[in-house]
Amino acid sequence: MTDTGNTGVKETTGQDEQDYIVCAAAFEGKVRALAIRSTNLCRESLAIHKTSPVATAALGRFLTGSLLLADTLKGEDDTQTTNIRCDGPIHGMTAVCDSKGNVRGYCNVPVVENTFHYPGKMDVGAAVGNGMLTVIRDLGLKEPYVGSVELISGEIAEDLTYYLAVSEQTPSILSLGVLLDSRGLKHAGGFLVQLMPGAGEEMIDYLEKRAYGGFPDVTFLLEEGMSPEQILDLFLGDPEIQYLSTKNVRFQCNCSRDRMERNLMTLGVSDLQDLGNDDNGIRLECHFCDKIYSFSKEEVLSLISEISKKS
Repeated sequence: MTDTGNTGVKETTGQDEQDYIVCAAAFEGKVRALAIRSTNLCRESLAIHKTSPVATAALGRFLTGSLLLADTLKGEDDTQTTNIRCDGPIHGMTAVCDSKGNVRGYCNVPVVENTFHYPGKMDVGAAVGNGMLTVIRDLGLKEPYVGSVELISGEIAEDLTYYLAVSEQTPSILSLGVLLDSRGLKHAGGFLVQLMPGAGEEMIDYLEKRAYGGFPDVTFLLEEGMSPEQILDLFLGDPEIQYLSTKNVRFQCNCSRDRMERNLMTLGVSDLQDLGNDDNGIRLECHFCDKIYSFSKEEVLSLISEISKKS
């Protein structure tokens, strides 16, 4: 990315194709802003889950938006789980993020009939329908933070914006986009602009005019070759913007055979004995990455023996 004069954007080498999220402060700290390119991780999600186009758009927006919300995670083991439970044909989505930029997620029904607002514009809201959005942040405290709101549109960005306003009392502007063509997923990304304490009505009016005055879709800007930094520059128009941090993001599942084994052991002896009666053993599938873990009948019996010794 080239230097753009006095915009405060510096040249970044090697990030043009990398998924990453950038955090900035603008207007003397009155505005916090984030922007993300999530194309590769959304492609990875599509490859794993084989989602139909409208489900790809919904899940891509959901993963991207979840990462923007999760940027406040700082602790090594902090996690954020975002859930949508809905009556639309995809039935719901789940995304889990950590403080390192990893996200994993899935939609309950990956293949649904495509719906459109108009030719070329997916109707994600029709695929999602009505329901609830819940955000769970586990920060290593005694109890996790849980906030829930009703979905207001099913289009994801509006719903996450409503959540931030109601559950976290943070006025925000959020834009998300996933661009598909006949060959697959071309671009995905978004940006989040939040008002900090001290931002007055004049600042609110300015940002609302920027957001609702015909500002281009984020996928159009990505298609034009703009980076996350350049998108924030264009939207905010603050020559003194300060870029505070950059973090790579990726689709990455943390499942493993050991983890699946521990999950089996939580079932207890009685349930494992029922499962162990099958000569074919047990097959467990990870919802997030579709990886399958097989445990033979002998392995199940060995787990039962290990549980019995500990009890």
